[in-house]
Amino acid sequence: MQKKQIHCIFLVLNEFFIFSEMKLSDLTSYKNIVLQVHDIPDADTVSCAWVLQKYFEKYNCKAKIVYGGKIKITKPSLLMFIEAMGIELQMVHELPPADLLITVDCQYGASNVENFPCKKFAVIDHHVSEIQENDFCEINSALGSCATLIHSMLLRENNIAEFLRNEKISTALYYGLYNDTNGLAEIRHPLDRDLAEAYYDKALIKKLKNANLTMPELSIVSSSLKKCEIVENIGLFKAEPCDPNILGFSSDIAMQVDSLEACVVFSNVNDGVKLSIRSCSREIMANELASFLCEGFGGGGGNLEKAGGFLKNSEEYLISRLKEYLAAFDKIYAGKTKVDFASAQRYKKLQVPVGFAKCEDLFQSGTKITIRTLEGDVDRIAEDNIYFMIGVEGEVYPILREKFEKNYIALNDEYQEVFDYPPAIINRATGRKQAISRFAKVCFANGEKVVRAKQVEKRTKVFTYWDTEKYYSGKPGDFLVANENDLGDCYIVNERIFHKTYELM
Repeated sequence: MQKKQIHCIFLVLNEFFIFSEMKLSDLTSYKNIVLQVHDIPDADTVSCAWVLQKYFEKYNCKAKIVYGGKIKITKPSLLMFIEAMGIELQMVHELPPADLLITVDCQYGASNVENFPCKKFAVIDHHVSEIQENDFCEINSALGSCATLIHSMLLRENNIAEFLRNEKISTALYYGLYNDTNGLAEIRHPLDRDLAEAYYDKALIKKLKNANLTMPELSIVSSSLKKCEIVENIGLFKAEPCDPNILGFSSDIAMQVDSLEACVVFSNVNDGVKLSIRSCSREIMANELASFLCEGFGGGGGNLEKAGGFLKNSEEYLISRLKEYLAAFDKIYAGKTKVDFASAQRYKKLQVPVGFAKCEDLFQSGTKITIRTLEGDVDRIAEDNIYFMIGVEGEVYPILREKFEKNYIALNDEYQEVFDYPPAIINRATGRKQAISRFAKVCFANGEKVVRAKQVEKRTKVFTYWDTEKYYSGKPGDFLVANENDLGDCYIVNERIFHKTYELM
Protein backbone atom coordinates (compact mmCIF):
# COMPACT_ATOMS: atom_id res chain seq x y z
CA MET A 1 0.00 0.00 0.00
CA GLN A 2 1.44 3.35 -1.00
CA LYS A 3 1.90 5.95 1.70
CA LYS A 4 -0.85 8.51 1.39
CA GLN A 5 -3.80 9.71 3.42
CA ILE A 6 -5.75 6.47 3.44
CA HIS A 7 -8.18 5.53 6.16
CA CYS A 8 -8.45 1.83 5.25
CA ILE A 9 -6.56 -0.67 7.38
CA PHE A 10 -6.62 -4.44 6.76
CA LEU A 11 -7.14 -6.74 9.74
CA VAL A 12 -7.89 -10.44 10.06
CA LEU A 13 -10.21 -11.78 12.79
CA ASN A 14 -12.72 -14.57 12.32
CA GLU A 15 -13.16 -13.53 8.70
CA PHE A 16 -11.60 -10.99 6.34
CA PHE A 17 -12.80 -7.45 6.55
CA ILE A 18 -11.62 -3.87 6.17
CA PHE A 19 -11.87 -1.75 9.26
CA SER A 20 -11.03 1.92 9.06
CA GLU A 21 -10.49 4.72 11.50
CA MET A 22 -12.67 7.11 9.54
CA LYS A 23 -14.95 9.21 11.74
CA LEU A 24 -18.27 10.63 10.65
CA SER A 25 -17.15 14.01 11.91
CA ASP A 26 -14.38 13.87 9.27
CA LEU A 27 -17.09 14.26 6.65
CA THR A 28 -18.88 17.27 8.12
CA SER A 29 -16.57 19.70 6.32
CA TYR A 30 -18.55 18.84 3.18
CA LYS A 31 -21.72 20.91 3.37
CA ASN A 32 -23.52 19.48 0.33
CA ILE A 33 -23.78 15.69 0.64
CA VAL A 34 -25.69 13.03 -1.26
CA LEU A 35 -26.35 9.71 0.48
CA GLN A 36 -26.84 6.94 -2.09
CA VAL A 37 -28.49 3.67 -1.07
CA HIS A 38 -28.22 0.56 -3.21
CA ASP A 39 -30.59 -0.25 -6.06
CA ILE A 40 -33.74 -2.08 -4.92
CA PRO A 41 -33.37 -0.57 -1.43
CA ASP A 42 -34.06 -2.54 1.74
CA ALA A 43 -34.67 -1.43 5.33
CA ASP A 44 -30.98 -1.57 6.32
CA THR A 45 -29.71 0.77 3.60
CA VAL A 46 -32.66 3.19 3.96
CA SER A 47 -32.51 3.38 7.76
CA CYS A 48 -28.75 3.95 7.72
CA ALA A 49 -28.96 6.72 5.13
CA TRP A 50 -31.71 8.46 7.10
CA VAL A 51 -29.78 8.30 10.38
CA LEU A 52 -26.71 9.71 8.61
CA GLN A 53 -28.85 12.48 7.12
CA LYS A 54 -30.05 13.45 10.60
CA TYR A 55 -26.47 13.31 11.92
CA PHE A 56 -25.15 15.63 9.20
CA GLU A 57 -28.01 18.06 9.75
CA LYS A 58 -26.64 18.57 13.27
CA TYR A 59 -23.58 20.09 11.61
CA ASN A 60 -25.53 22.25 9.14
CA CYS A 61 -24.80 19.92 6.24
CA LYS A 62 -27.42 19.46 3.54
CA ALA A 63 -27.85 15.76 2.80
CA LYS A 64 -30.18 14.16 0.24
CA ILE A 65 -31.00 10.44 0.05
CA VAL A 66 -31.23 8.92 -3.45
CA TYR A 67 -31.16 5.57 -5.22
CA GLY A 68 -30.73 4.52 -8.83
CA GLY A 69 -31.70 1.52 -10.91
CA LYS A 70 -35.01 0.82 -12.58
CA ILE A 71 -37.14 -0.71 -9.82
CA LYS A 72 -39.16 1.44 -7.44
CA ILE A 73 -39.78 0.42 -3.84
CA THR A 74 -42.92 -1.70 -3.49
CA LYS A 75 -42.32 -3.76 -0.33
CA PRO A 76 -45.22 -2.97 2.04
CA SER A 77 -43.22 -2.91 5.27
CA LEU A 78 -40.49 -0.69 3.80
CA LEU A 79 -43.03 1.80 2.46
CA MET A 80 -44.70 1.82 5.88
CA PHE A 81 -41.33 2.41 7.54
CA ILE A 82 -40.46 5.28 5.19
CA GLU A 83 -43.81 6.95 5.87
CA ALA A 84 -43.61 6.46 9.65
CA MET A 85 -40.14 8.01 9.81
CA GLY A 86 -40.89 10.79 7.37
CA ILE A 87 -37.99 9.78 5.12
CA GLU A 88 -37.52 11.68 1.87
CA LEU A 89 -36.04 9.20 -0.59
CA GLN A 90 -35.78 9.96 -4.30
CA MET A 91 -35.19 7.65 -7.26
CA VAL A 92 -32.86 9.47 -9.69
CA HIS A 93 -31.22 8.88 -13.06
CA GLU A 94 -28.43 11.38 -12.50
CA LEU A 95 -26.72 12.55 -9.35
CA PRO A 96 -27.78 15.89 -7.84
CA PRO A 97 -24.90 18.39 -7.42
CA ALA A 98 -22.81 17.39 -4.40
CA ASP A 99 -19.43 18.01 -2.78
CA LEU A 100 -19.42 14.45 -1.46
CA LEU A 101 -21.26 11.26 -2.37
CA ILE A 102 -21.55 8.61 0.35
CA THR A 103 -22.67 5.14 -0.66
CA VAL A 104 -24.45 3.52 2.28
CA ASP A 105 -24.71 -0.27 2.66
CA CYS A 106 -23.03 -0.55 -0.72
CA GLN A 107 -19.77 0.34 -2.44
CA TYR A 108 -19.16 2.91 -5.15
CA GLY A 109 -18.87 1.16 -8.51
CA ALA A 110 -20.28 -2.18 -7.28
CA SER A 111 -22.84 -4.08 -9.33
CA ASN A 112 -25.77 -3.41 -6.98
CA VAL A 113 -25.54 0.37 -7.04
CA GLU A 114 -25.95 2.84 -9.91
CA ASN A 115 -22.54 4.24 -10.83
CA PHE A 116 -22.94 8.04 -10.84
CA PRO A 117 -19.95 10.26 -11.69
CA CYS A 118 -18.98 12.40 -8.70
CA LYS A 119 -16.30 14.77 -7.40
CA LYS A 120 -15.50 12.73 -4.32
CA PHE A 121 -17.00 9.69 -2.65
CA ALA A 122 -16.96 7.85 0.66
CA VAL A 123 -18.09 4.32 1.44
CA ILE A 124 -19.85 2.94 4.53
CA ASP A 125 -20.69 -0.74 4.15
CA HIS A 126 -20.70 -4.14 5.86
CA HIS A 127 -20.18 -6.37 2.83
CA VAL A 128 -16.93 -7.89 1.54
CA SER A 129 -14.76 -5.23 -0.11
CA GLU A 130 -15.20 -4.78 -3.86
CA ILE A 131 -13.37 -1.48 -4.30
CA GLN A 132 -9.87 -0.10 -4.63
CA GLU A 133 -8.33 2.23 -2.08
CA ASN A 134 -10.00 5.57 -1.55
CA ASP A 135 -9.64 8.44 0.87
CA PHE A 136 -12.69 7.63 3.00
CA CYS A 137 -14.02 4.16 3.58
CA GLU A 138 -15.46 2.21 6.49
CA ILE A 139 -16.06 -1.41 5.52
CA ASN A 140 -16.57 -4.17 8.07
CA SER A 141 -17.89 -7.46 6.71
CA ALA A 142 -17.83 -9.09 10.15
CA LEU A 143 -21.05 -7.24 11.04
CA GLY A 144 -24.58 -8.44 10.36
CA SER A 145 -25.88 -5.08 9.17
CA CYS A 146 -24.82 -1.65 8.03
CA ALA A 147 -26.95 -0.31 10.89
CA THR A 148 -24.51 -1.98 13.29
CA LEU A 149 -21.63 -0.21 11.59
CA ILE A 150 -23.37 3.18 11.72
CA HIS A 151 -24.20 2.60 15.40
CA SER A 152 -20.57 1.77 16.24
CA MET A 153 -19.32 4.80 14.27
CA LEU A 154 -21.72 7.09 16.13
CA LEU A 155 -20.49 5.73 19.46
CA ARG A 156 -16.98 6.90 18.52
CA GLU A 157 -18.18 10.48 18.18
CA ASN A 158 -18.26 13.09 20.93
CA ASN A 159 -21.50 14.39 22.44
CA ILE A 160 -23.61 11.75 20.72
CA ALA A 161 -25.59 10.29 23.64
CA GLU A 162 -28.63 12.53 23.20
CA PHE A 163 -28.73 11.82 19.46
CA LEU A 164 -28.73 8.05 20.04
CA ARG A 165 -31.40 8.36 22.74
CA ASN A 166 -33.80 9.78 20.15
CA GLU A 167 -36.47 7.09 19.75
CA LYS A 168 -36.71 7.45 15.98
CA ILE A 169 -32.93 7.15 15.55
CA SER A 170 -32.63 4.05 17.73
CA THR A 171 -35.73 2.49 16.15
CA ALA A 172 -34.38 3.05 12.63
CA LEU A 173 -31.04 1.41 13.46
CA TYR A 174 -32.76 -1.48 15.23
CA TYR A 175 -35.07 -2.06 12.26
CA GLY A 176 -32.13 -2.02 9.84
CA LEU A 177 -30.40 -4.71 11.91
CA TYR A 178 -33.63 -6.69 12.35
CA ASN A 179 -34.22 -6.90 8.60
CA ASP A 180 -30.66 -7.60 7.50
CA THR A 181 -30.23 -10.41 10.03
CA ASN A 182 -33.48 -12.23 9.26
CA GLY A 183 -35.31 -11.05 12.35
CA LEU A 184 -32.09 -11.06 14.45
CA ALA A 185 -31.58 -14.77 13.63
CA GLU A 186 -28.31 -14.18 11.76
CA ILE A 187 -26.55 -11.95 14.29
CA ARG A 188 -22.88 -12.93 14.39
CA HIS A 189 -20.90 -10.15 16.11
CA PRO A 190 -21.12 -8.69 19.63
CA LEU A 191 -21.69 -5.24 18.13
CA ASP A 192 -24.81 -6.66 16.45
CA ARG A 193 -25.98 -7.98 19.80
CA ASP A 194 -25.34 -4.60 21.41
CA LEU A 195 -27.57 -2.86 18.86
CA ALA A 196 -30.23 -5.58 19.19
CA GLU A 197 -30.71 -4.45 22.80
CA ALA A 198 -31.24 -0.79 21.90
CA TYR A 199 -34.46 0.97 22.90
CA TYR A 200 -36.99 1.12 20.04
CA ASP A 201 -40.63 1.88 19.26
CA LYS A 202 -42.15 -1.53 19.94
CA ALA A 203 -45.55 -0.62 18.52
CA LEU A 204 -44.09 0.46 15.18
CA ILE A 205 -41.76 -2.53 14.89
CA LYS A 206 -44.68 -4.85 15.64
CA LYS A 207 -46.64 -3.32 12.76
CA LEU A 208 -43.65 -3.58 10.41
CA LYS A 209 -43.01 -7.22 11.35
CA ASN A 210 -46.54 -8.08 10.30
CA ALA A 211 -46.46 -6.25 6.96
CA ASN A 212 -43.76 -8.30 5.25
CA LEU A 213 -45.80 -10.76 3.22
CA THR A 214 -47.68 -10.03 0.00
CA MET A 215 -49.97 -12.55 -1.67
CA PRO A 216 -47.30 -13.44 -4.31
CA GLU A 217 -44.82 -14.00 -1.48
CA LEU A 218 -47.31 -16.23 0.31
CA SER A 219 -47.36 -18.31 -2.85
CA ILE A 220 -43.53 -18.55 -2.71
CA VAL A 221 -43.70 -19.82 0.87
CA SER A 222 -46.33 -22.39 -0.07
CA SER A 223 -44.43 -23.73 -3.09
CA SER A 224 -41.10 -23.89 -1.22
CA LEU A 225 -42.58 -26.23 1.40
CA LYS A 226 -44.20 -28.63 -1.05
CA LYS A 227 -40.99 -30.46 -1.96
CA CYS A 228 -38.33 -31.44 0.54
CA GLU A 229 -35.09 -33.35 0.14
CA ILE A 230 -34.11 -35.12 3.37
CA VAL A 231 -30.38 -35.39 4.06
CA GLU A 232 -30.27 -37.70 7.09
CA ASN A 233 -32.10 -35.61 9.71
CA ILE A 234 -31.93 -32.24 7.90
CA GLY A 235 -34.64 -31.00 5.56
CA LEU A 236 -33.60 -29.07 2.43
CA PHE A 237 -36.21 -26.78 0.84
CA LYS A 238 -35.86 -24.66 -2.29
CA ALA A 239 -37.72 -21.36 -2.70
CA GLU A 240 -38.07 -18.99 -5.62
CA PRO A 241 -35.92 -15.81 -5.41
CA CYS A 242 -37.42 -13.68 -2.65
CA ASP A 243 -36.75 -11.35 0.26
CA PRO A 244 -34.54 -13.01 2.95
CA ASN A 245 -37.34 -12.58 5.50
CA ILE A 246 -39.54 -14.86 3.38
CA LEU A 247 -36.87 -17.56 3.62
CA GLY A 248 -36.88 -17.09 7.39
CA PHE A 249 -40.65 -17.35 7.53
CA SER A 250 -40.51 -20.56 5.49
CA SER A 251 -37.78 -22.13 7.63
CA ASP A 252 -39.74 -21.35 10.81
CA ILE A 253 -42.65 -23.35 9.42
CA ALA A 254 -40.45 -26.19 8.12
CA MET A 255 -38.86 -26.59 11.54
CA GLN A 256 -42.25 -27.62 12.95
CA VAL A 257 -41.98 -31.00 11.17
CA ASP A 258 -41.56 -33.66 13.83
CA SER A 259 -39.02 -35.79 11.95
CA LEU A 260 -36.55 -32.97 11.28
CA GLU A 261 -33.77 -31.88 13.62
CA ALA A 262 -32.74 -29.01 11.35
CA CYS A 263 -33.75 -27.45 8.07
CA VAL A 264 -32.20 -25.32 5.33
CA VAL A 265 -34.41 -23.18 3.10
CA PHE A 266 -32.56 -21.60 0.18
CA SER A 267 -33.11 -19.61 -2.98
CA ASN A 268 -30.83 -18.91 -5.91
CA VAL A 269 -29.92 -15.26 -6.39
CA ASN A 270 -27.84 -13.55 -9.06
CA ASP A 271 -24.41 -14.61 -7.86
CA GLY A 272 -25.05 -17.36 -5.36
CA VAL A 273 -27.45 -18.95 -2.89
CA LYS A 274 -29.20 -17.30 0.05
CA LEU A 275 -29.80 -19.55 3.07
CA SER A 276 -32.07 -19.61 6.11
CA ILE A 277 -31.36 -22.29 8.71
CA ARG A 278 -33.20 -23.59 11.76
CA SER A 279 -32.25 -26.24 14.32
CA CYS A 280 -33.95 -27.89 17.30
CA SER A 281 -31.08 -30.29 18.05
CA ARG A 282 -28.29 -29.63 20.54
CA GLU A 283 -25.95 -31.54 18.20
CA ILE A 284 -26.51 -28.99 15.40
CA MET A 285 -25.92 -25.31 16.10
CA ALA A 286 -27.65 -23.32 13.37
CA ASN A 287 -24.92 -20.65 13.31
CA GLU A 288 -22.17 -23.26 12.98
CA LEU A 289 -24.02 -25.05 10.18
CA ALA A 290 -24.44 -21.73 8.35
CA SER A 291 -20.73 -20.94 8.70
CA PHE A 292 -19.77 -24.45 7.54
CA LEU A 293 -21.98 -24.36 4.45
CA CYS A 294 -20.66 -20.95 3.38
CA GLU A 295 -17.03 -21.41 4.41
CA GLY A 296 -14.67 -20.13 1.72
CA PHE A 297 -17.53 -18.94 -0.51
CA GLY A 298 -19.38 -16.32 1.52
CA GLY A 299 -20.41 -16.06 5.15
CA GLY A 300 -23.02 -17.14 7.64
CA GLY A 301 -24.00 -16.53 11.23
CA GLY A 302 -26.78 -16.37 13.75
CA ASN A 303 -27.54 -18.15 17.01
CA LEU A 304 -27.99 -21.73 18.17
CA GLU A 305 -31.50 -22.15 16.75
CA LYS A 306 -31.71 -19.61 13.91
CA ALA A 307 -29.11 -18.59 11.35
CA GLY A 308 -28.61 -17.66 7.74
CA GLY A 309 -25.94 -16.97 5.20
CA PHE A 310 -24.95 -16.29 1.63
CA LEU A 311 -23.07 -18.86 -0.45
CA LYS A 312 -21.24 -17.70 -3.57
CA ASN A 313 -21.54 -21.07 -5.25
CA SER A 314 -24.08 -23.41 -6.77
CA GLU A 315 -27.09 -25.30 -5.47
CA GLU A 316 -25.24 -28.55 -6.16
CA TYR A 317 -22.32 -27.39 -4.02
CA LEU A 318 -24.73 -26.55 -1.19
CA ILE A 319 -26.13 -30.09 -1.19
CA SER A 320 -22.66 -31.69 -1.25
CA ARG A 321 -21.50 -29.39 1.54
CA LEU A 322 -24.52 -30.32 3.67
CA LYS A 323 -23.70 -34.02 3.28
CA GLU A 324 -20.09 -33.25 4.17
CA TYR A 325 -21.21 -31.48 7.34
CA LEU A 326 -23.07 -34.54 8.60
CA ALA A 327 -19.93 -36.67 8.24
CA ALA A 328 -17.42 -34.05 9.33
CA PHE A 329 -17.64 -34.09 13.14
CA ASP A 330 -16.66 -36.29 16.02
CA LYS A 331 -18.81 -35.75 19.12
CA ILE A 332 -17.44 -35.88 22.68
CA TYR A 333 -19.55 -35.63 25.83
CA ALA A 334 -17.41 -34.72 28.87
CA GLY A 335 -17.47 -37.48 31.48
CA LYS A 336 -19.35 -39.86 29.18
CA THR A 337 -17.37 -40.34 25.95
CA LYS A 338 -14.30 -42.52 26.40
CA VAL A 339 -11.25 -40.73 25.01
CA ASP A 340 -7.73 -42.21 25.03
CA PHE A 341 -5.85 -39.51 26.91
CA ALA A 342 -3.37 -42.01 28.38
CA SER A 343 -1.28 -41.82 25.22
CA ALA A 344 -1.63 -38.03 24.94
CA GLN A 345 1.32 -35.80 25.80
CA ARG A 346 1.52 -33.93 29.10
CA TYR A 347 1.56 -30.12 29.16
CA LYS A 348 1.70 -27.56 31.91
CA LYS A 349 0.20 -24.10 32.06
CA LEU A 350 2.66 -21.33 31.20
CA GLN A 351 3.33 -18.40 33.49
CA VAL A 352 1.40 -16.08 31.18
CA PRO A 353 -0.49 -13.20 32.82
CA VAL A 354 -4.24 -13.53 32.33
CA GLY A 355 -7.22 -11.83 33.90
CA PHE A 356 -9.83 -12.94 36.38
CA ALA A 357 -12.86 -11.38 38.00
CA LYS A 358 -14.98 -12.64 40.89
CA CYS A 359 -18.61 -13.16 40.02
CA GLU A 360 -19.65 -11.90 43.46
CA ASP A 361 -18.02 -8.53 42.73
CA LEU A 362 -20.26 -8.05 39.72
CA PHE A 363 -23.61 -9.66 40.54
CA GLN A 364 -25.68 -11.04 43.36
CA SER A 365 -25.91 -14.82 43.46
CA GLY A 366 -28.83 -16.08 41.39
CA THR A 367 -28.74 -13.22 38.85
CA LYS A 368 -29.29 -14.36 35.27
CA ILE A 369 -26.35 -13.09 33.24
CA THR A 370 -24.96 -13.26 29.71
CA ILE A 371 -21.22 -13.25 29.04
CA ARG A 372 -20.62 -11.40 25.76
CA THR A 373 -17.42 -11.99 23.79
CA LEU A 374 -16.27 -12.20 20.18
CA GLU A 375 -16.85 -15.95 20.31
CA GLY A 376 -20.52 -15.47 21.17
CA ASP A 377 -22.92 -15.13 24.09
CA VAL A 378 -22.89 -17.56 27.02
CA ASP A 379 -25.79 -17.58 29.48
CA ARG A 380 -25.07 -18.31 33.14
CA ILE A 381 -26.57 -17.97 36.61
CA ALA A 382 -24.31 -15.89 38.88
CA GLU A 383 -22.85 -17.80 41.82
CA ASP A 384 -20.46 -16.59 44.50
CA ASN A 385 -18.09 -19.52 43.94
CA ILE A 386 -17.53 -18.73 40.25
CA TYR A 387 -14.66 -16.71 38.82
CA PHE A 388 -14.48 -15.45 35.24
CA MET A 389 -11.15 -16.05 33.50
CA ILE A 390 -10.05 -13.74 30.66
CA GLY A 391 -7.66 -15.49 28.28
CA VAL A 392 -4.80 -14.15 26.16
CA GLU A 393 -7.10 -13.22 23.27
CA GLY A 394 -10.10 -12.02 25.28
CA GLU A 395 -11.82 -15.40 25.51
CA VAL A 396 -13.88 -15.75 28.69
CA TYR A 397 -14.72 -18.91 30.59
CA PRO A 398 -15.96 -19.69 34.11
CA ILE A 399 -13.97 -21.57 36.74
CA LEU A 400 -14.89 -22.70 40.24
CA ARG A 401 -13.22 -20.76 43.06
CA GLU A 402 -11.59 -23.90 44.48
CA LYS A 403 -10.04 -24.77 41.11
CA PHE A 404 -8.83 -21.20 40.68
CA GLU A 405 -7.20 -21.12 44.12
CA LYS A 406 -5.51 -24.43 43.40
CA ASN A 407 -4.19 -23.57 39.94
CA TYR A 408 -3.57 -19.80 39.92
CA ILE A 409 -1.68 -17.14 41.83
CA ALA A 410 -3.75 -13.95 42.14
CA LEU A 411 -2.17 -10.50 42.14
CA ASN A 412 -3.76 -7.20 43.09
CA ASP A 413 -2.68 -5.54 39.83
CA GLU A 414 -5.44 -4.33 37.53
CA TYR A 415 -5.83 -6.33 34.32
CA GLN A 416 -5.49 -3.84 31.45
CA GLU A 417 -5.21 -5.84 28.24
CA VAL A 418 -6.95 -4.34 25.19
CA PHE A 419 -9.01 -6.58 22.88
CA ASP A 420 -10.90 -6.03 19.63
CA TYR A 421 -14.13 -6.38 21.58
CA PRO A 422 -13.76 -6.03 25.36
CA PRO A 423 -15.61 -8.93 27.01
CA ALA A 424 -18.66 -7.81 28.96
CA ILE A 425 -21.35 -9.26 31.18
CA ILE A 426 -25.02 -8.36 30.88
CA ASN A 427 -27.64 -8.53 33.60
CA ARG A 428 -30.48 -10.18 31.66
CA ALA A 429 -33.13 -8.77 34.00
CA THR A 430 -32.10 -5.12 33.62
CA GLY A 431 -30.22 -5.23 30.32
CA ARG A 432 -27.32 -3.36 31.93
CA LYS A 433 -23.92 -4.19 30.43
CA GLN A 434 -20.55 -3.71 32.08
CA ALA A 435 -17.03 -4.63 31.04
CA ILE A 436 -15.41 -7.44 33.00
CA SER A 437 -12.13 -5.51 32.87
CA ARG A 438 -13.50 -2.98 35.39
CA PHE A 439 -13.25 -5.66 38.08
CA ALA A 440 -10.46 -7.82 36.63
CA LYS A 441 -7.12 -8.50 38.29
CA VAL A 442 -3.99 -10.23 37.02
CA CYS A 443 -3.21 -13.85 37.80
CA PHE A 444 -0.64 -16.47 36.80
CA ALA A 445 -0.82 -20.25 36.64
CA ASN A 446 1.10 -21.61 39.62
CA GLY A 447 2.78 -24.30 37.54
CA GLU A 448 0.78 -27.09 39.13
CA LYS A 449 -1.87 -27.36 36.42
CA VAL A 450 -1.00 -30.32 34.22
CA VAL A 451 -3.14 -31.44 31.31
CA ARG A 452 -3.17 -34.15 28.72
CA ALA A 453 -3.67 -32.81 25.22
CA LYS A 454 -3.68 -33.94 21.62
CA GLN A 455 -4.55 -32.29 18.35
CA VAL A 456 -7.80 -33.33 16.73
CA GLU A 457 -7.61 -34.69 13.21
CA LYS A 458 -11.16 -33.81 12.22
CA ARG A 459 -13.75 -31.28 13.31
CA THR A 460 -14.91 -32.05 16.82
CA LYS A 461 -17.88 -31.01 18.95
CA VAL A 462 -17.27 -31.13 22.70
CA PHE A 463 -20.01 -30.86 25.32
CA THR A 464 -18.19 -29.74 28.50
CA TYR A 465 -19.02 -30.17 32.18
CA TRP A 466 -19.99 -26.51 32.17
CA ASP A 467 -22.52 -26.68 29.37
CA THR A 468 -24.29 -29.89 28.41
CA GLU A 469 -26.65 -28.13 25.98
CA LYS A 470 -24.08 -26.25 23.90
CA TYR A 471 -20.97 -27.70 22.32
CA TYR A 472 -17.64 -26.06 21.57
CA SER A 473 -16.18 -26.78 18.15
CA GLY A 474 -12.62 -27.54 17.21
CA LYS A 475 -11.11 -27.78 13.77
CA PRO A 476 -8.17 -29.99 12.71
CA GLY A 477 -5.08 -28.76 14.54
CA ASP A 478 -6.94 -27.50 17.61
CA PHE A 479 -6.27 -29.28 20.88
CA LEU A 480 -8.52 -31.59 22.85
CA VAL A 481 -7.43 -30.98 26.43
CA ALA A 482 -8.23 -32.81 29.67
CA ASN A 483 -7.35 -32.09 33.28
CA GLU A 484 -4.85 -34.79 34.29
CA ASN A 485 -6.63 -35.21 37.64
CA ASP A 486 -9.98 -35.70 35.91
CA LEU A 487 -9.68 -36.93 32.34
CA GLY A 488 -13.43 -36.59 31.91
CA ASP A 489 -13.07 -32.81 32.29
CA CYS A 490 -12.17 -32.19 28.65
CA TYR A 491 -12.54 -29.19 26.37
CA ILE A 492 -11.32 -27.67 23.11
CA VAL A 493 -8.54 -25.07 22.93
CA ASN A 494 -7.77 -23.14 19.74
CA GLU A 495 -4.37 -24.16 18.37
CA ARG A 496 -2.99 -20.62 18.42
CA ILE A 497 -4.14 -19.99 21.99
CA PHE A 498 -2.87 -23.39 23.16
CA HIS A 499 0.68 -22.67 22.06
CA LYS A 500 0.53 -19.31 23.86
CA THR A 501 -0.60 -20.79 27.16
CA TYR A 502 0.83 -24.34 27.49
CA GLU A 503 4.26 -25.94 27.17
CA LEU A 504 5.22 -29.56 26.68
CA MET A 505 6.54 -31.29 29.77
